[in-house]
Amino acid sequence: MKKFLLIGMVLGGLLLVLSGCMFNKAKGLIVYGSNDQVAQALESNKKDVDSSQVYAVKQDGAADTLTIFLQESDAKKMQKEDVFSKIINSDETEKLKELPATNGKMLLFAKEDAAEITLDGKKQPVTYGGNVTFGDSRAYAQKIVVVPDNMWASVKAQAESIAVVTMKKDAADYITKFKDVDRVQLVDFNS
Repeated sequence: MKKFLLIGMVLGGLLLVLSGCMFNKAKGLIVYGSNDQVAQALESNKKDVDSSQVYAVKQDGAADTLTIFLQESDAKKMQKEDVFSKIINSDETEKLKELPATNGKMLLFAKEDAAEITLDGKKQPVTYGGNVTFGDSRAYAQKIVVVPDNMWASVKAQAESIAVVTMKKDAADYITKFKDVDRVQLVDFNS
């Protein structure tokens, strides 16, 4: 009986060790904050960072109403890194295959369809692009608005930054090391 118990424990331990090799680990992080916060967080973790790209964004609102504004050219770069996910239901997402065209209008990614948003107290027309977010969950902003580059200067909102970061090892091990930023989100993307 002791022999079977010992063999069971050894096999169980072996499965635990091998499971780390068999299951996909998240490749990266999305770091949200001011330009200084993001730059300092990247600098303090540079020995563990494989690559990073910082994007200038703007944000409006707070908590439940937070909207991030992103230049279309930057959104296209982020799309190539598989940063965007389409939310199918509460526990299922899929990578966004193609970034919808803005056609000269702001493009809204949000849980609910809308034809306009309020920015700086004024209604702005938008095209609804679907229930899309960064990573696999709406961890930070409730809405993402992709802004045509020629309209970027007209967006009056707080300047912020987002960094798309690839870590040298499993990114989950580094979430707590990115301190003094607004938010850090685990994400699986190509880089």
